Amino acid sequence: METFKFQKLIQSITGRDFKIKTTDAELQPEKEYKIFRVLPIHEMTISFNWKTPKTNEKFLKSFITAFCNKYKEPNPEAYNRTYNGTAYKWEDKTDKEKEFCYYNHSSNMYNKKHLLNQVQANFNNENIEDVLCKYGFYATEYGIGIFALWETQQVLNAINKMNNYLKNKSIAFKNEYSDARWVLRFKIGLDKTIHTNILNNF
Repeated sequence: METFKFQKLIQSITGRDFKIKTTDAELQPEKEYKIFRVLPIHEMTISFNWKTPKTNEKFLKSFITAFCNKYKEPNPEAYNRTYNGTAYKWEDKTDKEKEFCYYNHSSNMYNKKHLLNQVQANFNNENIEDVLCKYGFYATEYGIGIFALWETQQVLNAINKMNNYLKNKSIAFKNEYSDARWVLRFKIGLDKTIHTNILNNF
């Protein structure tokens, strides 16, 4: 799994400027990585650790689970309240005040459901189709895989583009899902180097 492509993918599906702290060009299985972002004003680092699973096909599902369980960010709705007759609103806070809220009590943060709903919503964004075409496919020993946790129309469009690309190149393949249906496989059965070249020309 190429680190640069996976980093771009997680930035799009979470809507946040995450970076992966590593010098690895390829993410390694069963290795712990620091996922972080730096807040622009105070330059505070917000981070969580993510341990990669054994196989590439579980990478995105594993990351989303870690993101939903470990990432902490203020939920604006928690700051819209009335106290002693005075209404306080998130939108009235300065950018500096909003950044300091990252260190408030966990009850003021997005919960797991909020974060998961955000990821699911991003899979319905129009631009996710282009993102998946650029960063969602990856080369494997069997051929090419694409993360397909939610088969939105945009995901299906990206899959169809790969189908058409391979057919136009007269590359024989067949499709199958991984056991948990987290990945759709394009089984080509050549060499991984060839699969990588095919993907690089997509």
